Amino acid sequence: MIRVACVNQDRGIAPGRAKGAAVHLAAMREAFARLGCEVLPLDEPDSDALAKHLAAAHAQRPIDLLYERYALGADAAARFAGKHEIPLAIEVNAPLAEEALRYRDHEESEAEREGDRHLFRQADLVLAVSDAVAQYAHERGAAPERTIVCRNGVDETRFHPGVRTEVGDLPGLNDDTLVIGFHGRQRPWHRFDKLLACFRMLRGRDLPLHLLVVGEGRFEGLSELPSSDVTRLGWTPHEDMPVWVSRFDFLPLTHQPDSPFYFSPLKLAEAMACGVVPVVPDLGELPEQVGHGEAGLVYPAGDMDAMAERIAALIASPAQRRALGSQAAERALQHSWTGIARDVLTRLLPDREEDQSCRTG
Repeated sequence: MIRVACVNQDRGIAPGRAKGAAVHLAAMREAFARLGCEVLPLDEPDSDALAKHLAAAHAQRPIDLLYERYALGADAAARFAGKHEIPLAIEVNAPLAEEALRYRDHEESEAEREGDRHLFRQADLVLAVSDAVAQYAHERGAAPERTIVCRNGVDETRFHPGVRTEVGDLPGLNDDTLVIGFHGRQRPWHRFDKLLACFRMLRGRDLPLHLLVVGEGRFEGLSELPSSDVTRLGWTPHEDMPVWVSRFDFLPLTHQPDSPFYFSPLKLAEAMACGVVPVVPDLGELPEQVGHGEAGLVYPAGDMDAMAERIAALIASPAQRRALGSQAAERALQHSWTGIARDVLTRLLPDREEDQSCRTG
């Protein structure tokens, strides 16, 4: 049985926290386990303590693979991997040094820069969620030939089109009402105000729409909508999220062109897997992920009139809406967490390919 140590040194994304990063962390661990691997979850921000945990685990039975969530300046796992000649894979989900400066006014120290240089140079495989994040990894020492762009996946056992049958009626809805959805934790770059403006625009045209908001945040302006037009649910455990996401008909993303876009939105993958039609701006890898007219619609970033027109056109064309939803689910389910984990094993442990315990699922 392949033994995988899944390392996380970021204090902010411990398993069980209500944020996408924690979901991602847990999902990859579950994916390796689903493939039959023995998974050692190690969440330890202290580098010395982590090194001791790794040493103890490796002495008990050799670790075959180190899979790490990138944390700024944290290279304890890289040092252990180099010393014991263990393959190291790093998932990089954001340019953390740039985020620290932009959002926390923290300028990285020389120790953090040096830790990153060692980490990225040691990595046998770097999984970056976008081209922009891959470029960041290259600038910090990752070898281009060992870097792949791999957007966030989806848990195919929880998010799929069949979940919709489990959702009961919502107040204010009938068979002719369509749902615009938002789920997850509200962030400034989501520009929820733009989503509200678009919804008001469409309802002003008397189109049969309902707004369903599931998640954590202040959601300013939501209370100004007629109560019959909106359903607001608070924080919901991720395991319960599929039944609500599957009730969406549209998932509009309203990121604006003036904000750096390097994300791979987890909410997009989850909604698409349930057959929800995405309507996304032409930013980053979103157009490629959705494909205008293939598995959703794309609009010019910042043009809320254009986004509203895209949604209005789909309201008027149920056949196109159903076709796009079906293609969205098919496309999203081809990129599961399980598939990502299997690809990592194939790339880094090719000599273990015949290990049947890691080819199931």
